[in-house]
Amino acid sequence: MLPTNAGETVGSRKMPIESSKYVILVGLLSVHALGGGYYAATQPAGAGWRYFSWHPFLMMIGMVGLMGTAALTKKKGGYSNTKLHGIMASAGLLLASGGFYVIYQNKINMGKDHFTTLHGKAGLTAFAGLSLPAVAGAVFLHPDFGIDKSNK
Repeated sequence: MLPTNAGETVGSRKMPIESSKYVILVGLLSVHALGGGYYAATQPAGAGWRYFSWHPFLMMIGMVGLMGTAALTKKKGGYSNTKLHGIMASAGLLLASGGFYVIYQNKINMGKDHFTTLHGKAGLTAFAGLSLPAVAGAVFLHPDFGIDKSNK
């Protein structure tokens, strides 16, 4: 029996995401990441852009925009999409690292302790949780030189 929709599973094989759905999802993620990042960066109302603003802005673009799009791209399957997935996820991690640096430096500048709130502890956990799979993906799953090159 043939699948009627992209994304359905046929036997053990998952069908790739339909191109029109992919474009819509990537567009929504991009708009949400940019708009949400800017909105969060300029809160509270009237605060304007300041050094701290880079923290939510870079985190939203990196984690939601690029990493979310990378996950969707990997689901499309294939060699090129696998490589693009790695590039976008790495770029997202790089931007998130910038956001992490900004908030860490901002706490130093203000003379405050690090990771004292639930938000700070959850953020540190999430950041560590994103960094480890990135290293593992590069070492084991890279389609050109990974130890397990069979996962394309």
